[in-house]
Amino acid sequence: MALGFWINNKNCYGCKTCSIACKSENRLGAGVLQRRVDEIRQDDPLAVSFLSLSCNHCEEPACVKNCPVKAYEKMENGIVRQNHDLCIGCKTCIEACPYHAPSYDEAESKTHKCDMCYDRQERGELPACVAACPGMNLAVGEMAELQKTHQADLVSDDTVETKPNFVITVDPLLAAEPDDTAVAERAAEEAAPKKAAKPA
Repeated sequence: MALGFWINNKNCYGCKTCSIACKSENRLGAGVLQRRVDEIRQDDPLAVSFLSLSCNHCEEPACVKNCPVKAYEKMENGIVRQNHDLCIGCKTCIEACPYHAPSYDEAESKTHKCDMCYDRQERGELPACVAACPGMNLAVGEMAELQKTHQADLVSDDTVETKPNFVITVDPLLAAEPDDTAVAERAAEEAAPKKAAKPA
């Protein structure tokens, strides 16, 4: 069974309600996000779009394979969960994940990662991000069903050995695949040196 997210890059207007709902649902600390909304800009001034990304619940998850304390597991329903109590904050999962999905909490010295709102789904509810999106630009379900129901411009990513589970409807104004663009931009931002705060 392969569960994944459908992401509508074509109609998302970057309100970040999905990210805020996720943060609230999981009571995440300052600077910790399990779902991020990336702005994608290209040379064409009209080609500005947004992509909401979280964990892709991969078929061969690098976090599961590389975590030294076995804090991650791939469940039978396809969801990749983290046992937060086991996490030692080594950041190996962040480095191993090609999408940089886990988020490090400086205050707690541990990482957090989307579990597709497993507890909510067990109660028959939608993940917080999906339920909150005002434009209905997110959905969750079995990959085959998502591809039948939605315009599937991008399905998973054959170039990534972890075999991520996502279906993306792409903004036709974009000249490059949004998942690659967003991940590259995020990696560049994280690699850039932090500016020192000016004294008051």
